[in-house]
Amino acid sequence: MPVDKIRVQGDSRVKHESATVNGRKYGYLLSQPESGRYRATIFLIHGFPDLSMGWRYQIPMLVDMGLRVVAPDCLGYGRTDAPDDVAEYGHKSCADDIKALANHLGESKIILGGHDWGAFLAYRISLWHPDLITHLFTVCVPHTGLKKDFISLEDLVRVAPNLTYQVQFASGELEKVIKSRKEIKQLLTALYGGRTPDGKTGFTVEEGLLLDRYMTLKPQRLLSEEELEYYATEFSRNGVHGPLNWYRTRKVNFDDEESIVGRKITIPTLFIQALRDPVLPPHLSKSMREEIPGVIMKSVDTAHWALLEKPAEVNAIISGWLKDIVFAGRPAEKL
Repeated sequence: MPVDKIRVQGDSRVKHESATVNGRKYGYLLSQPESGRYRATIFLIHGFPDLSMGWRYQIPMLVDMGLRVVAPDCLGYGRTDAPDDVAEYGHKSCADDIKALANHLGESKIILGGHDWGAFLAYRISLWHPDLITHLFTVCVPHTGLKKDFISLEDLVRVAPNLTYQVQFASGELEKVIKSRKEIKQLLTALYGGRTPDGKTGFTVEEGLLLDRYMTLKPQRLLSEEELEYYATEFSRNGVHGPLNWYRTRKVNFDDEESIVGRKITIPTLFIQALRDPVLPPHLSKSMREEIPGVIMKSVDTAHWALLEKPAEVNAIISGWLKDIVFAGRPAEKL
């Protein structure tokens, strides 16, 4: 059975809102039950190269469960500001922004979900602002804890070659060639699984974007043509420099996090592992039970884009967790 999803254009169930917090303008999607009454507010944080609309399969389900949904475009993306200063993309800075946005919307407590970089940021929000988050769920990216010693990206990929593409993303090389809307559209096609007429990919984790090939890619299956056009338009607002800045923050984040090394995430947490993610193989999640006591771990047989590849399975896991853990023993009328 098809899973209900938000249409990228003209769907009355979502509003495109904006707010300025900490001197930065954030665009976000807002959706809530028609009655205006809701059990709690949930924030959904996307990754790269995605947008707030990356949660389009999950938003209707969450609203049907009585939640108010807030899905921001992260810093650098879509309708949100894209500053040049890499320091502004540090996780503490972005965590502070999410807290400020929650406060702007009248919330001192939220449920939090994240995918890809959004999952990485969600862990950091929970560490920097533990009083803000009541429950946490993440998809694909496990929490591996905070590091006592700095490891450069170059040193990291020597032991984790599946992350080598990040060297290209951080280098500045892509901004020099990905400028036009057509080039942005083909970048997105490559990263969402597009292939050439003879079946070759336009991206590998060992090399990154294959610049000699990506412009020849044919449409992929995860985004419809309407969705791809929407994404290309949103990414064209400020180009790819802002989104790629997230790959340049290792030292910023390390310096910020020195003061919280050893801190654990103690709130109820769900982690959904994608079993065929080439960047994040399952063995990387082995330490999560040490880092997040009591974490519930589930899996789906997908590659990296689990939210889009198998939305019914992902939604069943999230909704079950909400019923059994988040709302257990709490009648709706008292929420």
